[in-house]
Amino acid sequence: MNLEVSSSHLSKSGSKSAIEAPIGKSGGKKAPLRHKILKFTFFLAVILPTGLAALYLWLVAADQYHSRTSFSIRSEEFANPLEALGAFTQVGASSASDAQILYDYVRSQPLVARVDAQLDLREMYRREPDDIVFSLEEDASVEDLLDYWERIVFPAIDTSSGVLTLEVRAFRPEDAQLIAQTIVEESGTLVDELSQIARQDAMRFAKEDVAAAEDRLREIRRQVREFRAENDLIDPTEIASAQMGLIGALQEQLAEALVSRATLMGFTDLDDQRVRNLDLRIQAIREQIDAERSRIGEEAGEPASLVETIGRYEDLLVELEFAEQAYQSALAADEQARAEARRKSRYLGVHIPPTLAEESRYPQRELLLVFVFLCALAIWSTATLIYYNVRERA
Repeated sequence: MNLEVSSSHLSKSGSKSAIEAPIGKSGGKKAPLRHKILKFTFFLAVILPTGLAALYLWLVAADQYHSRTSFSIRSEEFANPLEALGAFTQVGASSASDAQILYDYVRSQPLVARVDAQLDLREMYRREPDDIVFSLEEDASVEDLLDYWERIVFPAIDTSSGVLTLEVRAFRPEDAQLIAQTIVEESGTLVDELSQIARQDAMRFAKEDVAAAEDRLREIRRQVREFRAENDLIDPTEIASAQMGLIGALQEQLAEALVSRATLMGFTDLDDQRVRNLDLRIQAIREQIDAERSRIGEEAGEPASLVETIGRYEDLLVELEFAEQAYQSALAADEQARAEARRKSRYLGVHIPPTLAEESRYPQRELLLVFVFLCALAIWSTATLIYYNVRERA
């Protein structure tokens, strides 16, 4: 019985091992080949580029030195202390706007052209011809130089204070400091030019306002002269005052005549010659009063009534007064513009002068090496996943 069990057991185990043997053998042939391919591609796509990058960074790439500076646009614009209280709410916006102007100018082609004309940037950044990655290529165009400029000049804005911080890199510390200093000087020149344009515009506008107000005043004064010559009088209001005085005097005479007539009528009749004379006098005075009133009031033929003449004259006086006030205001504004042009100072305030580096901080070799390794690893992983995904679907 035991022999049969053993034989049956041996036969089963033998058959099982015989079945598993080919599977293990076939699996052992495929797995190493796949692994070898993966290892080879990993070495080719990740290790090799990383190693080449390390060799280039530590053996070929030239050291770069940096220079840092910090500056902003400062101004003195307060005409009186009360304006300073309301200005605090606008300091942030004004400073940020000024800093943005400087930021755009530092990254602009005109500044690159000016700096290149003074320092010869192409010569500076061709000092290390073996370093083809971080050096400027030969026969670089203006556009190439501008692209390279963005790799060596790094401006940053503090929006709260309006301060522009600048970092410049070069193969020599003196070159980096010199470029940063030139950028600061050119930025100061830009600020001066903008301030000069603003002052000239303000003074030009003030002069135009003065000229316009002077022409208006001269025209009104001409109309006043023509009015006086046309009406043969200097001031119609004085004539009106005189006529009102004359009417008052006539009214006094009329009152006296009426009193005298009433007195005579107390002891005589209408046929008395004295009464008739007083009646004639009273009638003449009344006619004269009516005539004087008609000259002051409604128009009675030619010339025009005094009321109309006074109305025209007063209109001219109002226009003359307004023109004089406008002219005085224009003169005051012109004088204020001149004073502000002399007093207002808008300049470039350098908070941190361009520094001179003692040791190289760039290129950041370790960081760049890690970056190359991660990029290569990402590319290799993506390609491997795509390959196996396509293989599974096939």
